[in-house]
Amino acid sequence: ATLSPASKALVGQAQTQRRKGDLPGAAVSLERALRIEPNNPLLWIEMGRLRMDQRNFPQAEAMGRKALAMSVGDSHTQSQAWLLIADAAKARGRNPQAQEALQKSQELSGN
Repeated sequence: ATLSPASKALVGQAQTQRRKGDLPGAAVSLERALRIEPNNPLLWIEMGRLRMDQRNFPQAEAMGRKALAMSVGDSHTQSQAWLLIADAAKARGRNPQAQEALQKSQELSGN
């Protein structure tokens, strides 16, 4: 999966906002990118990472699963989605599910 130039710019802006601690601003930037490319799994992974920063682990996991469903045939993006799912499950204390998701991520990435 790849991002359009407009989405790429918005993701860059969101990442800068996240680094500065402006999580609400980052969410607005990512929501704008999602309006441009609602079916881009990379954007859902990015939004899931932001939800992790916001400690909204159930929503982060849901976004990882959404990205996974959208990235059929793209092992790199699927690996990133599984990693997000693993992180969200671990944050919720669901260690067996986290381990299983991490293993799927590693299999897809060739590690």
